Amino acid sequence: MSIDFSTFYNVIDGKLRGAAKTYCSINPATGEQLWPVPVATKADLEDAVTAGQTAFRKWSQTPLEQRKDAMRRFAQALLDHQSEMAAIVVKETGTPAFVTQFETTSGSATLTAHGDYQLPIHTIQDDENVTITIYYEPMGVVGAICPWNFPLALSIKKIAPALFMGNTVIVKPSPFTPYSTLKMVEIAQRFFPPGVVQALGGDDQLGPWIVDHPGIPKITFTGSSATGKKVQAAAAKHLKRTTLELGGNDPAIVFPDADIESAAKGLAMGAFINTGQVCLAIKRIFIHRSIYTSFLPALSAAIQALPVGDPTNPQTMIGPLQNRMQYDKVRSLRAASASAGHTFYLDGLTHPSAAEASGNGLFLTPSLLSEPPLDSDIMVKEQFGPLLPTQPWDDLDAVIAAANNTGYGLGASLWTRDLEMAAKVARKLEAGSVWVNDHAGIYQPASLVGAKDSGIGIEGGELGLASYGQGKAVYLPKKAPGMMKGGINGVEVTG
Repeated sequence: MSIDFSTFYNVIDGKLRGAAKTYCSINPATGEQLWPVPVATKADLEDAVTAGQTAFRKWSQTPLEQRKDAMRRFAQALLDHQSEMAAIVVKETGTPAFVTQFETTSGSATLTAHGDYQLPIHTIQDDENVTITIYYEPMGVVGAICPWNFPLALSIKKIAPALFMGNTVIVKPSPFTPYSTLKMVEIAQRFFPPGVVQALGGDDQLGPWIVDHPGIPKITFTGSSATGKKVQAAAAKHLKRTTLELGGNDPAIVFPDADIESAAKGLAMGAFINTGQVCLAIKRIFIHRSIYTSFLPALSAAIQALPVGDPTNPQTMIGPLQNRMQYDKVRSLRAASASAGHTFYLDGLTHPSAAEASGNGLFLTPSLLSEPPLDSDIMVKEQFGPLLPTQPWDDLDAVIAAANNTGYGLGASLWTRDLEMAAKVARKLEAGSVWVNDHAGIYQPASLVGAKDSGIGIEGGELGLASYGQGKAVYLPKKAPGMMKGGINGVEVTG
């Protein structure tokens, strides 16, 4: 089956479907209008749920090894179309070309990694009386609501565990970046029965429809904390199971023994990868006062070594902001810091890059701030863009408190040669993931966990599989019916 990479459709029950209403997203690097995509209706959603429920009856009973084999073949197909998919991702996201390679390879790797996983089955008691085993049964149709920053990779992060566990899935891409996800699900039809993997693109009504639909028992969402709270509140109406991977205000703490040059390069990349539009990106840096004045020049140099410009250029490291809404938000934060008199060590506002100065596309030049007030917006809010505040610190307990002084708790990093000390400090940080001498390094077996307002549940890895299943405890007696030890509250009962 040939794939046309210039036309895009919703995918319902194994078939491509258009719609009476369409829209076009925008290439953020050029402002050009991209391809038309259909806007799903409530009737489309009803058809998709019905198809998913029908497919679920057979797919949930398909042996695990057959499900794994289909996922492996799907993974290879994505690699076979890597160049075409990467070209779509660059246009819809503005992500630099070197990052778009991650999109296809990471998605494929996620699917392939599931081939090494096993179903989460736990025997919690096995004695002379009883074997107690916890199983996680398939749930039904999973609604996967996906973000715009890594549309392909993060969609597959939801598809893979859903399919592995025997569920069917309806994927809703962001209306800002629908193209790669719709095409990916179209490719998937070659490997899965109709109704197992479906995709619906649409407007702002579609997400709430999915969350509210009684035929979808599980919602997995990646996006802002504000929207995640709305998803959780709406899902509570039906007591739906949810996995929410939300925003972050990740701190990095640099210790006096850090390798300045190496740490500066790692921090620059950790803050500005994908133009800072990463939930796990570094959003605040705390640098020990004894090296603060020597560290800022190294950090500034590392940031300036990341070329800003055309995302199709292989040399580009920082592209445009993905959409006008995010562009205006970051630009407003930058202007507010300037108006408040904050110190810009690296000033993208008054010394814009050629890409920003041209006025074409949604480009913003990286800025580095020195010692803005701890309660200023740039320290408190998630900027999700190329704007980075720094603070000096003296006391370890105080800097841990400052790092934890946020409603978020997604990630954090420590930069030091003292690994034993780092392990102890990591346990004191209120974050789901803590890296040492790295930031946001993602490994396939690892799981992403959000503390506080950064999410609910576990996403990714073998630990994340259980959240895509309904827990069930099975008590299997070792003796014939009769008197057994145990019972209710420790009281023996007859069986």
